[in-house]
Amino acid sequence: MSSGWGCQHLTKEGDEKEWCRLLSHKCDPGCKGCVLFGAGLFSVENTPSNKAFERKAKNRSDNPLDK
Repeated sequence: MSSGWGCQHLTKEGDEKEWCRLLSHKCDPGCKGCVLFGAGLFSVENTPSNKAFERKAKNRSDNPLDK
């Protein structure tokens, strides 16, 4: 059995096989406005999502009672 994640906004538009209905442009996982933005680290280092994810990680405390 295989599993994976499929985006509900991914569709075809003309000749373009990976079109984002949410943002109305070619699918670019992790771009601003994407449902994956800031959700995790991507293998492509210059993705804006990686910077947003790292900012979240720096601000997060492992101790929820620590203020």
